[in-house]
Amino acid sequence: MHPDLRSTCLAIIITIPGTGCEPNPAEVAPPAEPVAIRRFDPTSAAPVPKMTTTPSTDADAGLDAEADPDDPPMIDFPMLDEARRLDFIEAGLTFPESLKELDGRRVSLVGFMAPFDDLRNMRRCMILPSYVGCKFCSPPSVTQVVFVTQGREDDSGVHRFIDAPCHVTGTLRLSLPERTHEGQRQGFMYSLEDAAVTVHTEEAPERAPGHGNAPHQLRLPRLAPITSTDLIREVAEIVDLQPRRPIEIERVSAGDFEEIIRTDLELAYPEAHRDARSDAFRLLGLLPEKTDWIDTLAEFQLSRRVAATDDSGTRIRVLDSVPDDHPYVRLQRVGEIADALALQHFPRDGIGSSKDAPKAASDEDDDARRAHDGLRQGFRTMTIYRYARGAGIPAGARPPATFIQDSRDRRQGRNEIKGAIESAPFGLWESVPGIVGSFFVDARVGDAGPLAEADAALARPPSTTMELFRPRWYEDPARWRHDPVPAGFAEGLLDTRPVLTDVLGIGGLVPILSQWYSFEVAKRLAGGWAGDRWALWRLPDDGSALLLETRWQDEASAIQFHAAIPDNDSWFVPPHRPGSNRVRLLRADSPAVLDRLKATLPATWLDEADGDRPPGGSGVAP
Repeated sequence: MHPDLRSTCLAIIITIPGTGCEPNPAEVAPPAEPVAIRRFDPTSAAPVPKMTTTPSTDADAGLDAEADPDDPPMIDFPMLDEARRLDFIEAGLTFPESLKELDGRRVSLVGFMAPFDDLRNMRRCMILPSYVGCKFCSPPSVTQVVFVTQGREDDSGVHRFIDAPCHVTGTLRLSLPERTHEGQRQGFMYSLEDAAVTVHTEEAPERAPGHGNAPHQLRLPRLAPITSTDLIREVAEIVDLQPRRPIEIERVSAGDFEEIIRTDLELAYPEAHRDARSDAFRLLGLLPEKTDWIDTLAEFQLSRRVAATDDSGTRIRVLDSVPDDHPYVRLQRVGEIADALALQHFPRDGIGSSKDAPKAASDEDDDARRAHDGLRQGFRTMTIYRYARGAGIPAGARPPATFIQDSRDRRQGRNEIKGAIESAPFGLWESVPGIVGSFFVDARVGDAGPLAEADAALARPPSTTMELFRPRWYEDPARWRHDPVPAGFAEGLLDTRPVLTDVLGIGGLVPILSQWYSFEVAKRLAGGWAGDRWALWRLPDDGSALLLETRWQDEASAIQFHAAIPDNDSWFVPPHRPGSNRVRLLRADSPAVLDRLKATLPATWLDEADGDRPPGGSGVAP
């Protein structure tokens, strides 16, 4: 795995030949008695998945393992999870003193094996807190994956896969910035070197909720009934927000639920601009041809949501076709209750009781709207994980089988929707707010800190997705300079005015770059973002053209992004001008149209416009 091309540990899903899951058609296995839910225990709250990686450097600390007794100290995965991430792009990690004291010493750990290179030789492998064997298993966070090298560097022996709890003893290496050991280069937070792996013969650790022995089937227990009143009370206890008004939970038909989802999207994206937005995203490589904007976004939501909260936070609608006792449905209801409580205390558009409510992000540019939505998604996700761990039910439960089949039936014969749903760049664009929103909330409140710590952010939401990627930039605006592109930046460039202009933000640039790079590399390439805006024109021959202007924290960040755009006959990127912190891209339906546009544009534009950052502007400060 090349260090510059590795993906984040969010995507660690290991498929082991012959040991993968076969989903149970019944999906939920009814036990003799429904599973009683344990009352929420905040001390057992699960963390939001962590996705930061640590880059390699040119120097290693060169620690030698200290001579330990025959019984080296034990570490465990909760201890490893105490490392805190500070930045979603850079290597902002702090390790607890308890781990720093063990760095370079022989330690032991109990976990489950997963291959790194080849299942036939596990000399280099990973140790996880639970077996992960199929696409429906919950992926581990980056602090819950330990890179293991068995034996010395010249070890030529074959180390076999152990399909049982394992006892690992090796030299612990923390991935500190100055290190260049192998695990550090491969993007892992923790490594155990010169390790010995054996079958764990004492009491076996519990696997993560929802996992059985490999090969295993996802047979999820049905849950004991709970009243809406009790569920609201339990969620209110987790988030430390009491209802200001009653919350009504009602069941609705699939048709009514789809109408609710579509109406919310139509309010966010006015009808007059939807086709133009689809064209813009097509030219940017995010959407396939002839894709309806609302249909596509609605399908993304309908394929995973079973409940929805209104803007007042007083009404939650739940699909009547899904069983209340299914773990996935229970957790979705928990998330919507959390959102309802947040909306009652920190409403959008002034709806509700607070006269100091933040301005709705939907009234601003798209990046601001997505930043606001990402924060709320992160708040929901953190609540779901904490409820799931405290209640002892699987946080990564798969939706009910009937719900999955209904989604497939809904897309039957709609190839354009199917193509959009399967588009990796657009799927990433749609998912980024929730991913970085979860990171942002976790960075503010920690793994078990009170969720009330997120209240300040809900009262003053981030205005850019960059602030979700880099929470310290949100907390201290002096660390960076937001340099937005004016809405009229493209006026007068062509004979006609743009039909639509909006902002991508880093949350839009990263999915665009993911067409050519891994997510990990793409976010680093966009990590010096300061502002952007795109404009779309309709041309007389029914074609379309798009101009994207990006601004960066410093010239080095601009050069890095400029160099990252691959050569393409339908793209035009003006040469970089020394001293500039801007990069512009022109995109058209065809190379011929692009050539005509280049002949039409002012010569000064082709050499890059003036107006870059004044001397003394701040650079990137993660």
